[in-house]
Amino acid sequence: MSNSRMSEYSKVQLARLLIGSITRTLLGLVLIFWILSLVPEHVDGTIWVPIGIFVIGVGLYGFVFKSQLKKIKNSRFPGLSAVEALILIAVAFLAIFAAIYVMMSGKNPDSFTEPLDHFSAFYFALTVLATVGFGDITPATSGARLACMIQMGIDIGFIAVMLKVVTSAAHKSIAERKDTNKDE
Repeated sequence: MSNSRMSEYSKVQLARLLIGSITRTLLGLVLIFWILSLVPEHVDGTIWVPIGIFVIGVGLYGFVFKSQLKKIKNSRFPGLSAVEALILIAVAFLAIFAAIYVMMSGKNPDSFTEPLDHFSAFYFALTVLATVGFGDITPATSGARLACMIQMGIDIGFIAVMLKVVTSAAHKSIAERKDTNKDE
């Protein structure tokens, strides 16, 4: 933040902005985890429930991504909004795969080396994204391995694209503000 912008705001105002950002992020995380908790651990014999949940998850993800980019564009502090967006977009992305893993494990408990609940499925999705590979949970069936391979392939592009899109939105918003301030 530039000194001129910082001088426009008191320390109290900046603290309120930061607390608001943290609060919005935490509320977003709670909402994402609540939605994930609604995913059934045990699905019936049809394929339509997992497909429906996946389609709804992708739709919600698109909505979250688009709304976060709009928020960055309209924010007084695009950099702070970009950090919020990166966290929420990444967690929403992982929640989609966690939902898939929960349903796979519920359908066939042998899909992974241990049955997955919502928390352990999210943990597993995060370890796949981070390429940590602790080995405590591993895919044990061809279907589970395929789902992990798909996540790994998407993860590579996801990280690069997400960072590029969000940071570009923040830089563009900052540049537009500088141009507007020059005109005044």
